[in-house]
Amino acid sequence: MAAISSLDPSPASRAKPSMDQADPSFATTLAHGLDLLAAFRNASGSLSNADLAQHTGLSRPTVSRLTYTLAQLGYLKRDAKGRFELGLGILAAAYPVLSALKVRQLARPLMRDFAAYAGGTVSIAMPLGLDFIYVETLRTTDAVPHVPDVGFTGTLATTAVGRSLLSLYTKDELDAHVARVKAERPEEADYVQTRTLPDIELCKERGFAVSLGEWRREIFGVAAPLYRTPTGDCLSVNCGIPSFRFSAEQIERECGPRILGLARSIRSLVANG
Repeated sequence: MAAISSLDPSPASRAKPSMDQADPSFATTLAHGLDLLAAFRNASGSLSNADLAQHTGLSRPTVSRLTYTLAQLGYLKRDAKGRFELGLGILAAAYPVLSALKVRQLARPLMRDFAAYAGGTVSIAMPLGLDFIYVETLRTTDAVPHVPDVGFTGTLATTAVGRSLLSLYTKDELDAHVARVKAERPEEADYVQTRTLPDIELCKERGFAVSLGEWRREIFGVAAPLYRTPTGDCLSVNCGIPSFRFSAEQIERECGPRILGLARSIRSLVANG
């Protein structure tokens, strides 16, 4: 299966949820500041005010005021060329979220074993809008084509972990997700209808999902849903495996049932932890 790279939007095309900015409770300036920080999600390096204006659609004077403020607060910092990078304030803000996810510590030994078996990267993911975000990741070797870390994001549509997360959604939640894809990422809409939705149903039947080079040609993905938290958050476990290590048939026949077993073991640890 060829990689569907065109369905992985660039930062500039990652549309944000529609907000009624006429709502007096909506803090537009705060939203714009958060938009600036979100622009770094898929940036490969530092960004200038001009880059940020292009990413967000905000005017240069607005961007300049926001970057100055965010830098003063420690959420951004300037590099030697005067461009902006994320500051340590971001990490400090994220710490309470990560530390509250006890599954990260409990699952690590099991994830390490699976990574050694598969020769890939094992991660725990949660939904983030139309994307997923890794909240834990572990690998036993760097000799793989893709080495994501905590905080890495990608589209739900073409990935095994995306399908496994979406399998935990209620019907109303899934309908709302599809409507949002149509509104914000129309380039993904047909793919979601013809490939993602059927694969979600298949994941519900057998307990795991696969993606055979759809997201990146050189990576096979296999994932299994974990659970929903009492507040409704969804978690799944995923393994990205170099395509040369297993055939597509082996991914389906061997890796799928194994990651289903991994998910069951993690759930048991969490229930008894």
